[in-house]
Amino acid sequence: MKTKAFIRRVGFGLRPDENVPKDPLNWAKSQMTVVPKMIWPGRLYTENEMIDIRIDFQLEEDKIQDTEKNPTKAKLKRRKLNRRTGRKFFEKYELAIRHHQAVHGDQPVFERFWHFWGNHFAIVDKNKLPVFNTGPMQREQLRPLMTGNFSDMVYNMTITWPMIKSLDNFKSAGPNSDSNVYRKSKNKRVKGLNENHGRELLELHTISPKAGYTQEDVINTAYIMTGWGFTGWKKGHKGDLKKTGYEHYNHEPGTHKVLGKEYKTSGFNKKTHGKKQLRELVDDLCSSESCRNFIAWKLCRHFICDDPNKDMIKIVTDAWVKSDGMLIDIHKAVLKAAWEYGETEEKFLSPETWLIQIARMTGADWPGDPQIFEYDFKSKLNYKQNKIKWILAELGHLPYRAKQPNGFPDTEAEWLSQEYLVRRIALVNNPTQIGLYKNSIPEIDISKKMVNKNFDNPKELLEVLRKLEINNEGSNSLIALLCSRKVLKV
Repeated sequence: MKTKAFIRRVGFGLRPDENVPKDPLNWAKSQMTVVPKMIWPGRLYTENEMIDIRIDFQLEEDKIQDTEKNPTKAKLKRRKLNRRTGRKFFEKYELAIRHHQAVHGDQPVFERFWHFWGNHFAIVDKNKLPVFNTGPMQREQLRPLMTGNFSDMVYNMTITWPMIKSLDNFKSAGPNSDSNVYRKSKNKRVKGLNENHGRELLELHTISPKAGYTQEDVINTAYIMTGWGFTGWKKGHKGDLKKTGYEHYNHEPGTHKVLGKEYKTSGFNKKTHGKKQLRELVDDLCSSESCRNFIAWKLCRHFICDDPNKDMIKIVTDAWVKSDGMLIDIHKAVLKAAWEYGETEEKFLSPETWLIQIARMTGADWPGDPQIFEYDFKSKLNYKQNKIKWILAELGHLPYRAKQPNGFPDTEAEWLSQEYLVRRIALVNNPTQIGLYKNSIPEIDISKKMVNKNFDNPKELLEVLRKLEINNEGSNSLIALLCSRKVLKV
């Protein structure tokens, strides 16, 4: 594949100060062996800190709801609470950290894969998860897993706080669990079995429906997952609990069969009986041919084309088998496949990827000086702090707000519509206002430099820019360029 097209396909293009690598495939592969440090110079709130802030917000919000009957006073109290707890701040802050890493970091290929896996393990837009929890989880838990084994990634992501909250596994209990047996003896309402998490583990995170699992397999997976939820419950407690873990009294006892294999209760004592079943199930799912084929297909679809063929997928699955599921090898195989097949295939860029590529290629100070995002937790957010979320919302692609657990779409048919294209054109119609380039340099000059740096055969695009300049329409150069087929597709 041509060098510069490959760099845009698997990364975010080249900044004006970057050199074109002599060996682009090795340049890309070398970025996958070590997890890059976060380069955001400001404070990085930990996942535990954000759960504390979330619980603080939730308890105070409930208190206002229960005690303040005057609508005007309740509104003022909620506004004060929103500011004190960063209710409208933290998501924008996390988006700024994410984009700063992609635009200004030195391992853009790693960041592309990070975005892919974040969407693979999508957290649904509900229960204020995008506000407080999704971003920190992806930073703190997902990134470090990207150089390990795929099975470890799936297992650890399955039991993260946001995933358990998103898919309601904390509400699930086996019909014959100790807790429900006790409830029945006291004539209390029993806890039901929630299939959400088990279904998504099979359907979305590992083997896909092509593996031919049945509803019985889903139910038994849900049985295996009972017990995994929030721990440390205390009588009279209101609101979310901070820790996740295994509580044996909610687990459905006994042996559970999934895809023909029996998973027996095991453990050192009563409290750990059943705990190992989930790990054993995840290991078996991740080592299956169905899982390899599905995940390899998704990776090839993301980086190569909407309909990857068997030869592309085989490059990835062969590396998977040889390495026993090590993600470094899997990622390198994806890059190899993208290099080999990128010459004949095209991939339409999702809105967020397109936006980040623009910022990186133009040399923009995007998302802006990190000091902009310092917040006193008292004031109303200003335009610059709101801008990043506003722009992504306009493009229809807020990465922490997937409407369904299968994440955002990854195909041209979903993104290439008149409405979404008009939104992109409207966005770049005023690049100075949104900060996509430095206004001290004429737009036509930025366009030319961007084309020469990032396109293998720039003549056609440069000719378009030349005609615009002759007709005194240089100010339209960025619109013409950034919404052209050669930028939208790579």
